[in-house]
This record gives sequence, C-alpha cells and structure tokens, in this order.
Amino acid sequence: MRLTTIGTGGVFPNTARRQSCAIIETSGETSGETSGEILVFDLGNGAVRGMLRAGLDPLFVDRLFFTHFHPDHTTDIPSLMFSMKYGMTEERTKPLRIVGPHPFEEFWGKFKTVWGDWMEPDFLVEVSELPVESGHSMELPGGALSWTPAKHSPESIAYRLDSTNGASFAYTGDTEYAESVVELARGADTLLIECSAPDDAPIPGHLTPSSAARIASEAEVGRVILTHLFPPVLELDLVTEVGKGFDGEIIVAEDGMRLEI
Repeated sequence: MRLTTIGTGGVFPNTARRQSCAIIETSGETSGETSGEILVFDLGNGAVRGMLRAGLDPLFVDRLFFTHFHPDHTTDIPSLMFSMKYGMTEERTKPLRIVGPHPFEEFWGKFKTVWGDWMEPDFLVEVSELPVESGHSMELPGGALSWTPAKHSPESIAYRLDSTNGASFAYTGDTEYAESVVELARGADTLLIECSAPDDAPIPGHLTPSSAARIASEAEVGRVILTHLFPPVLELDLVTEVGKGFDGEIIVAEDGMRLEI
C-alpha cells in the first residue's frame, strides 16, 4: 500500500496545508490478474487540486470514504463531482463508490438537492452508508476495510485497512481519545492520527500530542503520522512532544507526502 497525505490541515486557512484528505493506493489480485484501487479518505477544501499536485488523477479514483460530515472533510465533493460531470477527457467505465457513516445517504441527498444534475456524472455512482458501530468489515480488491465509532460528532468513524499482502493502515479521522479507536488501530503498521491542538489548549473532539501518543502507545502501532494540524500545535516540536508518550516512529505530515506501508 502507498499513502499520500493530500490535505493535512484543518479549519484554519493555510497556504501550506489543505483540509483533510488522504489517499491509499492498494494492490491485489483478482481472477489471477493484478489489480489495485485508489481509495480517498475525506475530501476537504483543496483536495482535488492536491491530488493533481501529487500526480494522482482525481477523475479516476475508485472509492471515497468519509469519516464524518464537517465541511473541512467534505467541501470538495461538489468540485470533484462537477469535474467528473463535465471535465472528463476520456471515457470512464468503472463505477465510483462513495461511502460514509449513517446517515450518509441523507447527507448525500442534500448535496444533490442543492447541486442537482451537476452532481451526476455519466457513469455509475454507488452511494452507501455504514453503521456507526464496531464489528463490521468490507472486502475490497486490495484488502479488508473495517471501522469503528470515533469521539467527535455523532456520525464520526475511524477506518482501518488490512491489505492482502499483510500491511495495515488506520486513520482516526477527527476524534478525542477513544478506546474504540485504540482497538481498531491495534498493531497497525501505520496510524494516520489527528493532532489538532496543544496540551495546554485542548479542543473538544480533537487530540493533543499527549492523547495522540496515548492512542498510539496503547494500540502498539509501528508508526504514527500526525495530521489535521492547527497553527498553534505546529509551533511545537511535535516529534518530541508525542515522543514523550510513544516510542515508535513519529512523522509530522506535510501535504503531498508519500509513504509506503
């Protein structure tokens, strides 16, 4: 698997950091043939252009997964769908699958109410929603996707992908410390984890360096990549601060960063 951090910022406008978006490129085998998919996790402001800057074609991603409905994770939905409707320079035959936590179908319907036919490209789009509870999984060509409730908004979930080659990746989305997220991330090779605020100025529904370290340490992950970074937390030496509670590899994400998992 390959991870690209497209957007690593949050609600604060920032020329260096777009809003939340991460991409996993998977590889697998179907009917004896090599296959893989491009999976998009969240689609905040600037994500579509960020994909282009990272050398990825946003018009041919395979699946969109949303952690919750806040604008800094969903704002580029109309931009992507409008481009898919009118900006395709070659035919797309494979469907686009869009998934989010309950009540995602209602949320998507509101987008369509506002934007109408501009949200409907000339190929199949499948929209579905996931129960906001643990214990479920979805088989994908490159591995198995699972999820669990996060502690942020009522619909918030975190994701985990276990690839067919044995690699594992987890993404917290937005959350406070939550045992459910610890269990989801347990033993993961790489944990993309939000770290929004300093410990001396915590924000409800978000993690600080110490609480991010607590999740990573309790889950015994191999590596953490810190994302959803607000300006005050970026003033800190985050590797040192998180390292006080976690002894694995620590990386501060940057937009366009690409890592193998």
